[in-house]
Amino acid sequence: MKTYTDIPIDPWYQQTLHTLAFVSDAPKFFDRQMKKHGKTYRCKILGKEYVRAHGPDIAQLIFKNSSDSVQTGLGWQPVLDSFFPNGLLLKDGKNHITHRRIMQHGFNKPAMLNYFKQIQRWADDFTADIASGREIDFFPYIKEQTLDLALKMFLGLDYKAEFGQKIATAFSDTVAGTLGLVRVPLLNTKYHRGIKGRQTLVEAFTTLVQQRRLEPNDDLVSYMISARDEDGSEFSDQQIVDHLIFTMMAAHDTTASSITSLIYQVTKAPHWQKVLQEDADSLKEFSYDSLSMLEQTEHIFKETLRINPPLVSIPRYLSKDVELSGYAIPAGTRTGVNIFQTHRDQEYWSNPEQFDPDRFDRKEDKKHPYQFIPFGGGVHKCIGMHLSMMEAKILLRSIFQKLSVERTEPELDIAVATAPIWHPKVPMKVRFVPR
Repeated sequence: MKTYTDIPIDPWYQQTLHTLAFVSDAPKFFDRQMKKHGKTYRCKILGKEYVRAHGPDIAQLIFKNSSDSVQTGLGWQPVLDSFFPNGLLLKDGKNHITHRRIMQHGFNKPAMLNYFKQIQRWADDFTADIASGREIDFFPYIKEQTLDLALKMFLGLDYKAEFGQKIATAFSDTVAGTLGLVRVPLLNTKYHRGIKGRQTLVEAFTTLVQQRRLEPNDDLVSYMISARDEDGSEFSDQQIVDHLIFTMMAAHDTTASSITSLIYQVTKAPHWQKVLQEDADSLKEFSYDSLSMLEQTEHIFKETLRINPPLVSIPRYLSKDVELSGYAIPAGTRTGVNIFQTHRDQEYWSNPEQFDPDRFDRKEDKKHPYQFIPFGGGVHKCIGMHLSMMEAKILLRSIFQKLSVERTEPELDIAVATAPIWHPKVPMKVRFVPR
C-alpha cells in the first residue's frame, strides 16, 4: 500500500491558487487536477490540505463510515463554522442522532401536509406573477421567491414586511460570507458582513422563538419547540436558533439553484417543457398523496440535480486511519465526495454530459447505490430531501399547467458558477408565456 506522501500534489506556488480556482469553477479545477495527477491527488483549499478521490465507490466508503471513521462536522468547519455553528451538518455521532431525531418532527407527515398547503398557495401566486409575460432575470427572482416561502413556512414571517426584509438581507450576507477569501472580521469584507449578518439573525430568531413559545404557529419554529425524542430530550432556544439559521440556508438556496438549473435546461431543449406540461395535465386531482404520480416531472428534476447538483462537493474529515484508493490515509486528513464528477462517471452514466431525464426511466441510476447523490448519503443524508422534491413538483406543475418559458437573450449557453451553489454568473433572462 502506498503512503500519504505518495499522493501527488501541485508545487507549493501553484497550491496558493487552488482556493481561487475552486471558488471560480470547482468542476473545472477538479477536472484539471485529475488530468494532471489521476483520480487521487492532494490540493489546498481555504488553507487546508485535502485528499481527493472520485467515484461511487469512494462516495460509499465516505458516506457509510460517517458514524465511525469519517466526521462531517470537522469537514464542514472551515467553511461553515463561523456562520452556521451547531447546525445539523456540524454534528456527529450520538449528538447528531439526537438532534436529527428531534428535528425530524418538523419533517414528518403532519408537518409535510401543512407545508404542502403553504407551498401550493405560494406556487399559484408565483405562477400568477410570472404570467404577465415580462422579462425576468430568473435566478435573483426565484431566490427572492424561495426566501419568501422559507420565511413563511419555517418562521411564519412575511417577506414583504420590514422585519422580513431585515432577515432576508442578513441571511444573504451570512451565506455570501461562507466564501469570503479574507477570513478576518474586519474592514467590511464579505466575511465581516457575513459575521454581522449572523449576529442579526441570532438576535431576531431568539426573539421569534420566545414569541412562539407563548403563541405557537404552524411553522418549523413551533414544531421544533414542541418536539421531543423518545428520551424526552428537547431543544433549548439557542439550539433552535442554530438549526433554523442552517435550515433556512439549506432549504431556499439549493431550491433556487435547482429550479434555475431546470429552467436553464428546458429552455435549451424545449421538448422537455412539453413533457412537464403533459405530466401536469394528467393529474386532475392534486393532493399530497398524488405527488408520486408526477413521475416525469420527478425524472426531469432528478436529471437536473444530476447534471448540475447545487453542491458540487461535500467535505469530510477522517478521524481514523483509512485506506483510500490504495493509499494509507492517516487520521486528521481532510477529504470529500465529488458529487459533480460522480454524476458524470462514464462507467455508470451513458452520455453523461447530455441532459436526458429518460435515463431514470431506464433505471440507469440504479447501477450503484452511491452514483446519484445530490442529497448526500449515509446518516447525514439531507433531512429536507422529500420537502425539496415536493416543493419542486408543486411549483413545476403550477407553472407548466398554464405556461411555457423562453429565454430572451440570444445565447443559450451562459457562464455559471458552482460555489457556494450552482448559479448563473450572468443574467439568465426569461419570459413565461401562455401555452
